[in-house]
Amino acid sequence: MPSVIPNPQQFTLRFRCHKTTILLLVPPHDSLTSVKTKLLEAIKATGATEVHGQTLPTNPDDVLLGVPVNMNEPGEGWTGLEFPEIEEDTRKKGPKKSGVHNASPSGAGLKDGSLLAFKFRTVASDADDLDMNTNEWDVVMPSFDDEESSQMKESDEL
Repeated sequence: MPSVIPNPQQFTLRFRCHKTTILLLVPPHDSLTSVKTKLLEAIKATGATEVHGQTLPTNPDDVLLGVPVNMNEPGEGWTGLEFPEIEEDTRKKGPKKSGVHNASPSGAGLKDGSLLAFKFRTVASDADDLDMNTNEWDVVMPSFDDEESSQMKESDEL
């Protein structure tokens, strides 16, 4: 994969599936299809054919993205990435703007450093709603509780 020259106008997005995190540098006004394509290219560049048991799709439309229900506590759960509706002002004259900006990272409300979950659409489920809205986002967030408690037990034994 060709290296990308950092630009202060680009976003670094963190994509997470199970314990795997992938950082991508993307322009904020790129289409999400382009972002999904870059994600697949980044995974394929490592030689991987699957991510935590999920086979890589060939079509970027089969990549589903999710955002945390609570940005401050990603462990609370995830929901499918949805785009806010843009109301068009019918009083304005001239050509109407399309919703292309709306289908971009910035149009979806993402910011630099945003955390996204990803998974791949399965062949068995054809319904988009089933894939997007279930709480079956396989994301494991790091926890220091187990590490701290095991360290405390070791210090107690000494």
